[in-house]
Amino acid sequence: MPDTPPEPVPTDAPPPAQGGPVDSGEIILWHVPLSRSMRILWLLNELELPFALRVMDLRSKDMRGAEYEAIHPVGRAPALQIDGSVIHESGAMVEYLCETRGPHLWRGPGAEGRLGWLDWLHFAETLGQHIANLTQSHLMLRDPSMRSHTVMKLETARLGRALRMVEQTVKGQDWLMAGGFSGVDCAVGWSVWTAGRFVRLTPALQAYADRCTARPAFRRALPQEGEPQLYERDFYELPDA
Repeated sequence: MPDTPPEPVPTDAPPPAQGGPVDSGEIILWHVPLSRSMRILWLLNELELPFALRVMDLRSKDMRGAEYEAIHPVGRAPALQIDGSVIHESGAMVEYLCETRGPHLWRGPGAEGRLGWLDWLHFAETLGQHIANLTQSHLMLRDPSMRSHTVMKLETARLGRALRMVEQTVKGQDWLMAGGFSGVDCAVGWSVWTAGRFVRLTPALQAYADRCTARPAFRRALPQEGEPQLYERDFYELPDA
């Protein structure tokens, strides 16, 4: 009688890293310069952690190849190998890194400011989605006939409106949390800085972006010489209707 294969063991862990042996102590970040994966590169630098960086080009075929598909089946960035598994959502990466490596940048369960910290962490995705839509329209749809001026105008307005929530906070304090810089500033701060390519930042938002970019860890997360550049311009005007 043939052996019966064992039943899979239920687990809540993210999938294990693929493509060969995994050093459970090694941290690897797959990163597209200037994309939302920069938030994780910035945070890793803030935490002064040892890690390996795999720089990818959004326009190349590398992200759609079999090798990277084994890391990220959706073919997007970032992907973060840590503790023997791979995380695929940047918000989860921020929370896990702060929880396990940087509690001074976290607000754990029961801590003062916990609710606000979580709210900002997830609000970063609201900003990030508007930025992603505008990036696709301005950069990826190079043929003007493929673009919708109406959609681009709406997304620009929605991004500007979403930024008001950040502005209300940073008008009265330097960072999103009253206690000082934290992991959510990496998530939201990148979004505000990048949003400035599509909307004109108010003085309060520009000052917040300037505080972010002045941090040494942020500067270390900027593209290095020879790395692919996602954005070719400092500002993208809405095309004519």
